Amino acid sequence: MMIVVGLESCVDVWVTFPNLNGFEGFAREYDGPLTSHVKDAYSAVREGVGGEVPIDGKANEARELIEAASDRGAKVKQALGGNGAQETAAFKALGSDVAFIGGFSPSQVTQLPSKSREFFEGADLSFAYSSGEYRPISVILQARGTNRYILCEGQGRRIEQLRPYVRKLSEVIGRVLDRYGKPDMMNLVGWHVLFANGISDRDLRLVKKVIREIRGVVDSPLFTDAGGLGAFGEGEKHRLCQIYSLFDILSVNEDEVMEVSRTLGSEAEDEFRAMHDILESSEKPSTIWLHSTDYQASLSTQYGRELLERAQTAAATAGVHRVENGAYPTLEELRGWVRVENYSEEGLKVVERAEREYGSKIGSAELVVTPCYKARSFKSTVGAGDTAAAAYAYVIAGGEF
Repeated sequence: MMIVVGLESCVDVWVTFPNLNGFEGFAREYDGPLTSHVKDAYSAVREGVGGEVPIDGKANEARELIEAASDRGAKVKQALGGNGAQETAAFKALGSDVAFIGGFSPSQVTQLPSKSREFFEGADLSFAYSSGEYRPISVILQARGTNRYILCEGQGRRIEQLRPYVRKLSEVIGRVLDRYGKPDMMNLVGWHVLFANGISDRDLRLVKKVIREIRGVVDSPLFTDAGGLGAFGEGEKHRLCQIYSLFDILSVNEDEVMEVSRTLGSEAEDEFRAMHDILESSEKPSTIWLHSTDYQASLSTQYGRELLERAQTAAATAGVHRVENGAYPTLEELRGWVRVENYSEEGLKVVERAEREYGSKIGSAELVVTPCYKARSFKSTVGAGDTAAAAYAYVIAGGEF
């Protein structure tokens, strides 16, 4: 199986407090240039939600924050970051041939622990835009067992630096085709990261042109993720949603599905009706995939029920493996997990509600809702969504599971 993945990478610095009380104490006592972000992070994590804000140009302040948190008892760990880079590593762990297209810093990646970088380095990185000038980091603030809040120092991941490369993306993909033939799937993710400092009409025109050119080169399915819209203004949200509507498969979490649907004018009251409204009002998507800690759902006019169920089972096992181990699972490890029926009680309730209210279809689209597994231990939720997304796309693209 051949997969193309982009568009960006970074180093994630996990800052993990022993418990929520420890995080609260740090948020109360920390008095530095990122104070407001730390307080927002604690408030979000306390409520069980995550978040992400750009802090471009504040790498030194971020390092001071990390040191202060370590002094306060937080455990600090570095790992591969970025939606595209993590999906690349996850696909490679599943045994796929993977070409990474997008930006990365070779010197930064080589300084990561070997277990964090081995699968990413096993992919074909020769088509990427490599930069020694930028070394972007994301500071992941969390406590054991909680969601996470990301402070993203993203110079090197933004459209300001990647515009010339993105403009010629169809040419890059053409070179991938010359070497590997037609990809089984193309995952272009992290648009909210590229445009974290704002997205203009000019940016939207560029992306529309690039996607149109890519479709002129190859007819492989295009997969993307919605990312968080909370930090964007209304006009920017509409532009991002127009980008998402250009793809065949759109990945969303339970917050993003409501944000995207409302941005598109929907008044849906639940997540399944919101998925339907996104499908109906978007230019291209045939499949909306919703993933959460407790359950997953697919609404599709393209793929059958059995395939979607297998894809969601693979995604659920991959996500919980990442949470438990902080690592990318191999295919053998995923297959071993399937025998463990340790389902989320909340997820089972959502499955029952979906069956009661909607049955197996909404309109002409297949609706598949399945529970996720409960984690038996906890490392971090960081990267769980990207790892699950790779497993889902792997099965949809024809991978055996």
